[in-house]
Amino acid sequence: MAASTTNGDYFSGRASTRTRPTASALKDSIQSPGRSPRTPTVPSLGRSISSQFGSPGSFRTEQEDIIIYELGPRHLSAGHAGESRPRCILPFTPEVNRRPGDYRHYDPQYAVKERDWRLQEEWGTGYELYRTDLRDLDLGLVEDRLDRVLRKAQTDYLQLDAKPRKAILIIPSLLPTPLLEMALKVLFRHFTQPPSIVALTTPVICCVSAGLRDALVIDIGWEETMVTALGEYKEVAQRSTVRGGKLLTREIGSMIEEHIRSTGSESLSDFKVTFKETEDVTQRMAWCRQREAQDEKSESTVRLPIFGSDPPRNTTLAFDKLTQPVETTFFATGSAFKDYDDHDLSLPLLAYRTLLSLPVDLRATCVSRIVITGAASKIPGLKRRLLQEIKHLVESRGWDQVSNYGSAKSRREKPLNERSANANLRPGSLNDSTSSIPLSPLKMPLQEAIPHADRVHDDIKDPVTMKAEREAAKGKAAPVKGIVRGVETLGPWAGASLVASMRVKGTHEIERDDFLKHGLKNGMSDI
Repeated sequence: MAASTTNGDYFSGRASTRTRPTASALKDSIQSPGRSPRTPTVPSLGRSISSQFGSPGSFRTEQEDIIIYELGPRHLSAGHAGESRPRCILPFTPEVNRRPGDYRHYDPQYAVKERDWRLQEEWGTGYELYRTDLRDLDLGLVEDRLDRVLRKAQTDYLQLDAKPRKAILIIPSLLPTPLLEMALKVLFRHFTQPPSIVALTTPVICCVSAGLRDALVIDIGWEETMVTALGEYKEVAQRSTVRGGKLLTREIGSMIEEHIRSTGSESLSDFKVTFKETEDVTQRMAWCRQREAQDEKSESTVRLPIFGSDPPRNTTLAFDKLTQPVETTFFATGSAFKDYDDHDLSLPLLAYRTLLSLPVDLRATCVSRIVITGAASKIPGLKRRLLQEIKHLVESRGWDQVSNYGSAKSRREKPLNERSANANLRPGSLNDSTSSIPLSPLKMPLQEAIPHADRVHDDIKDPVTMKAEREAAKGKAAPVKGIVRGVETLGPWAGASLVASMRVKGTHEIERDDFLKHGLKNGMSDI
């Protein structure tokens, strides 16, 4: 111990448990091919291996974390880009409006009192975030409700830190501008502080998740149904109707009230149902009958509770009656065409008119790519029935703009309809060998003494163009056109997740600094 203290070296004063090899022994072991050295040796290479086993270079960037939000009138979905589904789907219910310290729901009589409150308010008011009619809407209250739900999603489900992350906001196409500006304000002022937000519309993202570039998207929403025709991911035409999920729940509620009142009990003469009770029946029992089986009736029955009765009682309802509200709401069954205006059309007629307004080439593509989405589209049998009704309209009316010729008994076909494109003209025309009228170098005939139906038009392709198209299409499957066909979609959230994971830049990107300075009008930049 004294020696180690004097020399200042701890290891020099300790007795070694093993002997170290000498330089001569190491030299002999290296030179002898049959003997292995006691210590491993590292081969000396002529090149550096730091690039292979070291840290990655600067060209490798960190994966960008993008948050996706889907804002609807009844729910908020949130999650990370690249995932197949959102982390959370938070509905807007009266529980969201409850203040901290409100313990009224522990009262035994709270259920009875709450039912009386819900019967007095407007249909579905407490179960939606906003309405498209902003005249009587309190935007401040809507902003507070959205801020509370967003805070819950980011804290309990996303578990985000203060790192700035870009965001994608999925909104309906016809969302009013004040509501969009309010939603952007809530997202930008949160602690995550996204540097920019890309706004994407529901029809375009549903088209992406279906793997299509051109489609006819029928979005059966809460307050309205929108039919949008897309061409190369651009909205070409769009029409809407007030027939949606809210009207369906009102129809089912009226049917239940009428059935229970018809039981003959005096205590149920003024019976009413709440929105929550009706929505529960709609989600579990609503269905849609097919067009071919309209005359078939089933004797099956279901048992419904008489809501609010004391003691609890049940009633029996025919299962076929549950399809009547769906047909009345979405297909206008039992009403004439003159009974509704352009904003109250049935879904098949609305889709047919949207297709009729498109150019011929885009119409042939969209009619074979009909995408049906929305919360109400999950009703069993609704998608198939909708496609059947559209097919029936196309077969019965054709693609004629005139729906009623009045006193004309027979339709007079147009001269241009007598010939088809990419086909030879009738005998005696310019393509006939007996014709002595020469053609111009531009394939256009002389205008003298030639009927209009026999002239060569621009929509008729010459043989050289037709041959080039056939050569280009060799080895490829011919696209389906001209027939009514539906295509399944994964939904708007999955489409936005795919777009974000592929780092596709959005058309409308709102920068945070520009939005806080100038608002929505000048904060949105086209990329």
